[in-house]
Amino acid sequence: MKKTTPTKSVTSKTTRPTEKRATGTGGTLHQFRLRLPDEMREKLAESVMANGRSLNDEIIYRLMQTLEREGTRKKLSDSLKSQGDRLANVEKEIANLVEQLRLRDD
Repeated sequence: MKKTTPTKSVTSKTTRPTEKRATGTGGTLHQFRLRLPDEMREKLAESVMANGRSLNDEIIYRLMQTLEREGTRKKLSDSLKSQGDRLANVEKEIANLVEQLRLRDD
């Protein structure tokens, strides 16, 4: 059985579960504690150093990338379905025309 490593909190040891604060852009920041496995935290720390971002900024960047990819995938999936539906209709029209030509030749 694989030994699991305990997770560590990335944020400070406050007892508040969440905290909201206003930003200068009219938005609100939500602060919360996050526990990460040691290995994940180490990988993020490497990315932080390589990308010149804070740990918070790196996590936000990666979450945004994931959300954007999901949105793009959904749009592509919808587009492919629509194209597939259109192709199926064209195939039906071609089959009908072929059938009409056969009947006309008989």
